[in-house]
Amino acid sequence: MQKKRLLLVFKDKKKITKNQNYWFDKLSKGYQVDTFYLYDHLNLTNSNIIKTINDKIDSSKIEILLVEGDHLALNDLLFFKPISKKVIKGLFLGDDPEWHQVNLITAASFDFVLTDAVSVLKFKEMGIESLYCPIEANEEIFKDYNLEKDIDVLFFGRKKPDTEKYLELLDKNNIKYLCVDPYMEISNTMVKLARLINKSKIVINFTKTLNGNKFFNPLSKYKYGFFAKGRPHMSGLCNTLCISEYAPSNDLLYPNGELPTFKNEEKFLDIIKLYLNDNKKLLSDTKIFKDSCLKYSDKEYIKVLANFMSKIKKKELTVKIKIPFWYYLIAIKQYFRLRSKFNKRKSFFMQFFENFSLPIYLIPINIFFFIRFLPSLIIKIIIPKKNV
Repeated sequence: MQKKRLLLVFKDKKKITKNQNYWFDKLSKGYQVDTFYLYDHLNLTNSNIIKTINDKIDSSKIEILLVEGDHLALNDLLFFKPISKKVIKGLFLGDDPEWHQVNLITAASFDFVLTDAVSVLKFKEMGIESLYCPIEANEEIFKDYNLEKDIDVLFFGRKKPDTEKYLELLDKNNIKYLCVDPYMEISNTMVKLARLINKSKIVINFTKTLNGNKFFNPLSKYKYGFFAKGRPHMSGLCNTLCISEYAPSNDLLYPNGELPTFKNEEKFLDIIKLYLNDNKKLLSDTKIFKDSCLKYSDKEYIKVLANFMSKIKKKELTVKIKIPFWYYLIAIKQYFRLRSKFNKRKSFFMQFFENFSLPIYLIPINIFFFIRFLPSLIIKIIIPKKNV
């Protein structure tokens, strides 16, 4: 049977954490996937970018449109409102805990949302169809390479103050560990990282994350929260046990306690010592954990995604929402900031005039941000940046 055609719309191509590759590889297992990068078309005005997308929808017979959410940058509700009604429209998210208030507004013009396990419930509360979707779960990369496990404990990712505290605890107890990040030679590709995970007995997953200070995020009143990360799925698929700091998503994704969890330093150290001193238990629990992760692999989960999206119906906007003024501020600001940043002078000016088709109460915002970003654009025109 011929695969349905799906168009993935990204803001840009990520250089370090290449999430566009994860999404493309995942969805290609069940769909014929095309990609579209908004930043590649900043030489056009918004309406012409949408026209380009709609033309692609028609010419390629696209049935499903999936748009990257978070971080408003041409991916807002105003921008995508004129998209073709021939397609089912979905929003996929990677940082919803911080951007939920923004995503909730944007999602009002979409048919469904793919996001983390906890945020799924938040969208459903507002009447928006939503499904959990793991991101880093490509079983062709994250798999058992049958390597000798000569690394006791592995942590990969950015080190934060709380992370340092736990790693220092390992030092004090003479527990050997390896700490890597995407910028290091031994871990600067996903295959290299997967092989390191394979060589490890235990992977540590820290979930405590700063909430930031974005004014629209009510969680910013709290310094940090405990949010889902991709390390558990990646580790399990590599046949390595992961132990995780507490996060509510742990209970939703591993309801039978397959993911050992700690809430403090004492429990953290107890779990590490338990598994390093009892190889039989380590092997047994690793197998249980791996088996529980296999259902989240791209090969298996594409069936869940396809079943979910097959039940989504094209519909008129049924979720009623009052768009706050700050949302318009962020969206219109980005229309000018991005074109100024990338020196798209013609579309910068043309967008200014096109924005007069927006509701009349948004005209002052249009004028304000045009004037604000015009000087930086003029400087780029007068003093062009030299190619390195």
